[in-house]
Amino acid sequence: MLLAIDVGNTNIVFGLFQQDALAHHWRMASRLDATADELGVFLTSAARRAGVTLPRDLEGVIIGSVAPPLTAALVRMSRAWLGLEPRIMHVSLLADMPVRVKEPERVGADRLLNAYAARAAFGAPVIALDFGTATKFDVVGPEGDFLGGAIAPGFRTASDALVSKTALLPRIDLAAPPAAIGDDTITAMQSGIVLGYVSLVEGLLKRIQAALAPYKPLVVATGGLADAILPHTHAIDRHDPHLTLHGLRLVFAQNVRDVEKFCNQSI
Repeated sequence: MLLAIDVGNTNIVFGLFQQDALAHHWRMASRLDATADELGVFLTSAARRAGVTLPRDLEGVIIGSVAPPLTAALVRMSRAWLGLEPRIMHVSLLADMPVRVKEPERVGADRLLNAYAARAAFGAPVIALDFGTATKFDVVGPEGDFLGGAIAPGFRTASDALVSKTALLPRIDLAAPPAAIGDDTITAMQSGIVLGYVSLVEGLLKRIQAALAPYKPLVVATGGLADAILPHTHAIDRHDPHLTLHGLRLVFAQNVRDVEKFCNQSI
């Protein structure tokens, strides 16, 4: 089994793969002060409840992270609790997907992983659209290269900012209202945030797709907040809630194959 760990600003997602299939996954809140032991207790307890014994069933660990303090804690956890040295996602591991941006090393690991997994699943060109703390549009061009994309605040992030900066606006459920014209404060906020983000998504996708013309890229959505948007737009073609984990699996497999190829050539 392979343990893939996706570290975001809001959540850490642990995924256990049996070959190409995601057998189990668990989610915990991202706490920058979490210790290796806390992470180890959470992971091994969750695995035990699923009938999996760690580290006996593990062959490798790969981490993709946008939170460096948690990366360090997870590395210590992997060494101490699993007896394995983890691979850390880095742009240099994408030998077969050129990253054509000004500063490749500054692109978030999650963006690269989503683009890599979307290309593997759906071909190129493709747009990976991640609804999380930020809303990220990541573009793979017709030649299979990562071209960059767009980043907007996530709609929960925007909602929290709106509430924190105003005296009278309440926290709301991020659900679409019955109509675009809200007849009270809550439905007016839901219209502006949820339906407003649908319009943001559709507008940016239209501009990105125009830049790729005459090609027509498929759009695949992922991220914890995707379910709140998907029912309200026809601009998204596919939904894979575990796209980032699959990206980690693919990167690990590709680099293991590359190492094996090198070793075989060296004998």
